[in-house]
Amino acid sequence: MESVEISLILQNGTGAGKEFPLRQGTNLVGRWDRETGSFPEVDLDEVDVDAKISRKHAVIRCSLDSMLVRDLGSLNGTFLNRSEQLDPERDYPLSGGDELIVGNLIFAVRHNKNG
Repeated sequence: MESVEISLILQNGTGAGKEFPLRQGTNLVGRWDRETGSFPEVDLDEVDVDAKISRKHAVIRCSLDSMLVRDLGSLNGTFLNRSEQLDPERDYPLSGGDELIVGNLIFAVRHNKNG
């Protein structure tokens, strides 16, 4: 049976090297917010020392066949492979080896298929 391991690996800052696993389906990227009950799958609260990440910053959708990233209208933006800022509310294809910048944090995308 085929399985997929997908994760974001932080490349900069005090948490450099920290790995954030992604699950199949929808993964909210942001910061925990007890007031609104926002509990992102990728909680960057502890590594976002400059508070540049929105509570609901972006979403990454993962399946066996594809990965898509979408900025959710964040204040400090999302960037893919150092290109222009992603347009909010539009899906962009994401692949293993890509670089994803969320606010001022830089991540390497790891995508391994097994089986």
